[in-house]
Amino acid sequence: MKTFAERFETLARERSPLCLGLDPSRDLLMEWGLGDDAESLRRFCGAVLDAAGDRVAVVKPQAAFFERLGPAGMAELASVTAAVRERGTLSLIDAKRGDFTETMKGYAQAMLGADSGFGGDAMTVTAYLGFDALRPVFERAVTTKTAVFVVVRSSNPEGRALQDARLPDGRAVADALADDITAFNAAVGSGFGPLCAVMGATIDTAQAATLARMPRSLFLAPGVGAQGATCEDVAGAFGPAIGRTMPSVSRAILRQGPSSAALREAVDRWRDAAWRAAEGVVVEA
Repeated sequence: MKTFAERFETLARERSPLCLGLDPSRDLLMEWGLGDDAESLRRFCGAVLDAAGDRVAVVKPQAAFFERLGPAGMAELASVTAAVRERGTLSLIDAKRGDFTETMKGYAQAMLGADSGFGGDAMTVTAYLGFDALRPVFERAVTTKTAVFVVVRSSNPEGRALQDARLPDGRAVADALADDITAFNAAVGSGFGPLCAVMGATIDTAQAATLARMPRSLFLAPGVGAQGATCEDVAGAFGPAIGRTMPSVSRAILRQGPSSAALREAVDRWRDAAWRAAEGVVVEA
């Protein structure tokens, strides 16, 4: 079985590196004229996935919008990851889990791998309880050839104070996380490792310097579309790393529904923009 990075490499070339965020919030369901229940969730996700077809490399369901509906919503999350897999697309469960080591074992078993509770190809995590507390998730990613995206620099301005805070050795928290990610990847093999990073599409030039500390990682760049960034902005900020970056677009596409034609047109427009941004840059795992 190929690793997440190897599968992404192929899909990025065939479909573009676009990541489609699947965020079935109550507001969006209402905009579509749907109810706020599991059946409406199913109809929403089905319509989006049908419109996306085989046009995107990654689909990123936001777990919170499924969990808010309780067990029925969580069952729909599992159904979505299965449907994504059937389309040959990678699923990245955006759950941003972060807890003590023993608890993280449970999250790893829940989220990562075809035999897990939700069957994800990747998940997001946060390291506020310490990088080493996340090791059960990292280790499962190695054995299942999945991936873990650690939040390093987020797209929300509220995160900057913590991410730029200085450790006693002078490094910013974000840079220290980047160094830890690179050390782990180097220890498990050559090429791109299972540890990836969330780096907001809205980062500035100074923040973008953190990218260079992670030469063995893929990047998820949220904040494209509704938060104001474009794929061209990502290319400008990420520089040489754009070839291993997945720009993530959610509301800018989802708000085009429920029209299937409008959804497909939006997916194609953003897919082409992501392709242009990465044009001429080859990703090799």
